[in-house]
Amino acid sequence: MSTRPTSSSGDGNNDDARDLISPKPGRRSFLSTTIAGLAGSSFALALALAPSPPNARADDGAGAGGGKKKIVVFGGSGYVGAHVCQILSSQGAEVISASRSSPSDQAARVRSILGGGASSDPLPGVEYRSIDANDASASADLAEILSGASAAVSLVGAAPGSKNQREGNGAVNARIADAAKGAGITRFVYVSVSSELSDGPARFLLGEYFRGKREAESAVWRDFGPSDALVIKPAIIAGGPPGEIRPPGPPGVAPVPVDAVAKAVAAGALGRFSGSIDGNAAIVAAVN
Repeated sequence: MSTRPTSSSGDGNNDDARDLISPKPGRRSFLSTTIAGLAGSSFALALALAPSPPNARADDGAGAGGGKKKIVVFGGSGYVGAHVCQILSSQGAEVISASRSSPSDQAARVRSILGGGASSDPLPGVEYRSIDANDASASADLAEILSGASAAVSLVGAAPGSKNQREGNGAVNARIADAAKGAGITRFVYVSVSSELSDGPARFLLGEYFRGKREAESAVWRDFGPSDALVIKPAIIAGGPPGEIRPPGPPGVAPVPVDAVAKAVAAGALGRFSGSIDGNAAIVAAVN
């Protein structure tokens, strides 16, 4: 599946479960460590980017009738999520960051990622909401948060190697996608993991993790289709929140800047990209 721009890792950053691009402070990412040790293995980059049309519109965050677009970002206080919220807010969108963390904890984490003193708020226009999308009984809460939104973004998922690595990536994101569809949302963006990783040697050790990612992708395509959804599939993402120790990525795979991933996510939420962007090189090409 290819992207259809109309304008301008691991995988998705995980505020709640500390996905492979966000290991806990002082710990090495299990997936990155595993892959980095498989020296000499070949990884195939899947590039799927269509050319941008000449009549691309500017991303202004305006909704129907000239009002602000409301966009819900699940995992919005994580490493990638904080940058996504910053971009969307700067372009005039009404942004809600949804996470299991409390609003105060989300704000503190965003400050640590984007900078700012203890009393400052780097994202003054963003509303922080607490919700556990892993809870199957949270349908009413999801519907309430998603009500009136034009787009939803999911950056959540269980860490590779964790006990719930399949359900925590597949079922939880299927639940979010289904709730977004039920709420009448017309745009959905999901950050998954690149085919170069999921089809590479790591699949023998982390099969359940990658199955969960594929199940999430299938749910997104089922609910929204390739014209109304964007699945972004990065490999290793450069950098990380302050205090985290990150091992090098797989041999021959250059990390993608977090800003590039965030820009692609924001463009998808604003309706500029659709389809799939698979691999770090494709992500960089899409936003440049």
